[in-house]
Amino acid sequence: MTKEEARLASKKAIAKLSSEDKEWASGAICDALSGLSEFCRAHSIFVFLGTDSEPDTEETVGLALMLERTVSVPRVHGRDMDAIVISPYTNFKRNRWNILEPVGGHKTDDIDVAIIPLVAFDGLKRVGHGGGYYDRFLSAHDCIKIGVAFDCQSVEGLCADDFDIPMDILITEKRIITRSGEVSNVFGEKL
Repeated sequence: MTKEEARLASKKAIAKLSSEDKEWASGAICDALSGLSEFCRAHSIFVFLGTDSEPDTEETVGLALMLERTVSVPRVHGRDMDAIVISPYTNFKRNRWNILEPVGGHKTDDIDVAIIPLVAFDGLKRVGHGGGYYDRFLSAHDCIKIGVAFDCQSVEGLCADDFDIPMDILITEKRIITRSGEVSNVFGEKL
């Protein structure tokens, strides 16, 4: 499956999710993420700010700030992306893709864990929107890479390129995928 085919299939699947399903799935993903030893041990956490087609990361950002971790979020400049440290008092504005970015703040390269969005995935292989921002960013930072997505974004037979950076861990509302295998996300089990 080509990256473009994966993107189209994933976007169609996400479009079928209700707002309530996305909210519930985002909560299950955050709960699973907060239970990972990699997240709990991290002193500095880089996390994307989600759009309507991505898991909501607001709860994750709030938790990391409450735990007094150094939290940074993406800010794009040209073809690159920086990690900008935020606080509970940071102001944000929307960029050209309608994604929130911090106003002001300072750049950091100190990142223990990076929480990464994706458009589609096959195991730990990730497909983004195609701009290469996250691949370039991750190739310059030695950190644990955790992808988060809705389970419906899963595809099979994805063709990846050499420059595509795989995830170390991938979390959906239904499962947690690591290099050693896959387990069920117990937080995603509806009662």
